[in-house]
Amino acid sequence: GGGGPREGEGRLPRMSLEGLLKFGDDECVFVEHEPVPWEQATPLDIEEWKTLFDKEGRLTSIETVKRRAYYGGLAPAVRREGWKYLLGCYPANSTRKERELLLAAKGKEYENYRRQWESITLEQEARFAKFRERRHRIEKDVIRTDRTNPMFADDEGEGLRRLNNILLTYSFYNFDLSYCQGMNELAAPLLVVMEDEVEAFWCFQRFMDITEPNFHKDSNGMHTQLQLLRHLCQSLEPELYAYFEAHECSNLYFCFRWLLILYKREFALGEVLRLWEALWSRVRGENLHLFVAVAVIRNHKQHIVAQDMGFDEVLKYVNDLAGRLDLTQTLRDADMLVQRHYHNTA
Repeated sequence: GGGGPREGEGRLPRMSLEGLLKFGDDECVFVEHEPVPWEQATPLDIEEWKTLFDKEGRLTSIETVKRRAYYGGLAPAVRREGWKYLLGCYPANSTRKERELLLAAKGKEYENYRRQWESITLEQEARFAKFRERRHRIEKDVIRTDRTNPMFADDEGEGLRRLNNILLTYSFYNFDLSYCQGMNELAAPLLVVMEDEVEAFWCFQRFMDITEPNFHKDSNGMHTQLQLLRHLCQSLEPELYAYFEAHECSNLYFCFRWLLILYKREFALGEVLRLWEALWSRVRGENLHLFVAVAVIRNHKQHIVAQDMGFDEVLKYVNDLAGRLDLTQTLRDADMLVQRHYHNTA
C-alpha cells in the first residue's frame, strides 16, 4: 500500500502501545547484559548442541538455546533441528521418540492437506475460479523467488516445485488467509534449511502463526506495526521523527517491506537466517524487528537529513541499502535501543 496514514492513525493511547510492546514472553527473562560480548559470541555448533540433550533425547535447557541463538546464532549444522525448537514445532521437553512420532504424524497431516488440491480434477478446476487464480499467483511468485540460490536455480527443479507445493498446500490449510505475495519470501529460506518439504511446511505454519496479521487484506496488521514503529521512533529518535513529520515521511511507509517480510531482501541469505533466529529467540520480546528498523534509520539519519530527503528520496535510499547493511552492528544497536526503551518506560 501507499499514501498517508488513515484518519486517527498513529494516535493510539500510550497504554495500548506499551501493552503491545512486550519485552519477552513467560519463558524468557529480560537480561541487561550478556556475560559474553556480542563481538566474541560464537554460533552454537553441533558439538555443543549434542551436549544439551539427556540420554532420552530431551533438551535440558530451551533458555540456553534461545540465548545462544540470540547472541551468537546457530551453526548451519544445528539449524534444521534448532529452528524446530525456536518456532515451537517441538515441545521443549520432548524425548527423541516423541519427536519421531510427532514428525511422522505431521507428515501424514501434510499429505492430507496436499491431496486436497492434488485431487482436483480438470472438470472441477474449470468450475473453480478461486483455485485457478490462487495457483496462478503462487506460480508467478515462485518462479521469481531466490533464483540465485542453487536450490531454486533450475526452472524445472525440485526446489521450485517443493516451494510451490508448500504455498499451495498452506492455502488449503489456511483457507481464510489463502496466499499473499511475500509469503513466498518467508517460505523459501525454511526450505533451504530444512531440505524437506514436510518439515519446511511445518516450520512455515509456525512462522505464519507469528506473521499472519501482516498479510490480512484489511492491512490492520501492517498499520499496527507501523504505528508501533512510529511510537518507538518518536520516543527514541525525537529529532529524526520531527524531521520526518516536517517532510511528510512520518507514516514510515518506507519501512513497509522490512516489516512485511522481516528484512528478507535487506541481507544476504546467511544473515537473514541469523536475524530470524534472533527474532524467534524472543530474548528481547516479540518486537525486536521494530527496534532493528529504528537502528537502521538511526544509523543513516545524518545522510537523510543532510540531503534534505522527502518521502520518495527516503524510500529509494532505504531500498538501496539492501545488501549493504552490517547485521552484527545492526543487532547490537537494536539491542541497545530495546534496553534504552525498556528503562525509559519501566
